[in-house]
Amino acid sequence: MNSESESCPVCKSYATVTVSHDPVKIFVQCPVCGRFEYYPMTVDIEEFNLNHLASYFVYNGFKDNILKKTEYKYFTTMSKEMCDEYRAEYNKGNTVNGHPVHLSADNVENWYPKRLSDKIDLILTYLHSRSNYIGETIKLEKETVIGCLFLIRYKQDRYGHNQSYTDELEKQASYMYEYLTESKLIKPENSWTGGFWGRPIQLTPEAYSRIDKIEKDKTHGKDVLVAMQFGDKTKRLREAIRQGITDAEYNPVFIDEVEHNDFITPELLKYIRDSKFVVVDLSHQNNGAYFEEGYAMGLGKPVIQLCKKEVRLHFDIAQKNTIIWEDEEEVPFRLRNRIIATIE
Repeated sequence: MNSESESCPVCKSYATVTVSHDPVKIFVQCPVCGRFEYYPMTVDIEEFNLNHLASYFVYNGFKDNILKKTEYKYFTTMSKEMCDEYRAEYNKGNTVNGHPVHLSADNVENWYPKRLSDKIDLILTYLHSRSNYIGETIKLEKETVIGCLFLIRYKQDRYGHNQSYTDELEKQASYMYEYLTESKLIKPENSWTGGFWGRPIQLTPEAYSRIDKIEKDKTHGKDVLVAMQFGDKTKRLREAIRQGITDAEYNPVFIDEVEHNDFITPELLKYIRDSKFVVVDLSHQNNGAYFEEGYAMGLGKPVIQLCKKEVRLHFDIAQKNTIIWEDEEEVPFRLRNRIIATIE
C-alpha cells in the first residue's frame, strides 16, 4: 500500500492518495471532495462526468469536521452487495472496513440538478451551511467555488471522456455571482480588492427567506412511498409496513391516503421521485407494484423489497435481496433494521 500527496483526480486539489493492490483500488482523502475510493480496473473515475461528480462531492462528500472527529463513511465504486456486507459488519462494531457508501454514475446523474432554479436552491443552502450565524460573510476556496456553483471544468469529448477546460472558469463564476447579486440573493461586493476566487459572500434577507421555504419543503425528504396491493385483505400488512418505516424515523406515504387533484399516475410518479427510497411488497403479484419498483430503480432510488414466503417472484427481480416474511408481525422489526442498515 502506497500513500502519497498529489492532486485529487476529481477537483485537482492537494490531496492524499493511497494505492492498494490485489485488487487495485485508489483511496482519496481530499479537503474539497472528502473521502472516496474507486477500482480503476472495474469502475474507473473517468467513467463519471467529472463536472457533475465534483459538485456531487462538494454537496455530499464525507469530510471530517469538529463535531465528527472520527468518521468512517466514504464513497466507493465497489459493488452494492459488498457495501451492504461491510456496513453490516460496521453496525456490529467491526470498523476495519469503515462504512462504505455505494457510488455510481447513475446516482450522481439522478442527483445533479438540471434546472437553474434547483442549482440556486442548492447553492443558497450550501452557503448557509458554511456560515456560523445569519449575516456572516464567508469565503470559499477556489475548488469549492467551482463545485458549489456547478461550473464546467471539463469538456466531454465525443466518447464521453473528460478533458481539462479551465479557460472560461472565471467567466462562468462571474455570471453566477452577477445572477445571485441581481436576484438580491447575495450582497454586492464593491470594495473587495483581493483575488477573484477569494471573493467574500454574504447572503441577503431575501436569500434567507428563500432558504426558509427550501427547508420547509425538505420535510418531504423523509417521505417513503410504499407500493403494494391496497384493500381490506392487506390492512394488517399496510400497518406493519407503516410501523417499520416510522420506527426508522421516515414518513410512509400510501398513495390512496394522499389528497391530490391530479390523475393518480402523475401524482404517484411525483411521490416516487421525491421519496428518499421506496418500499415494495410483491406478495400479491400486483402489476402496479412491479411498475413502481421499476420506475424507482430507473431513477436510481434505493428499493427495499418484501414478499410473503412461498410466493414466487418474477425472474427479473428474484435475485434481489428480499425480506421474506411469514407473518405480518415480523415485518416492522425486519423492515426497520433493513432501512437502518442500507439507507444513507
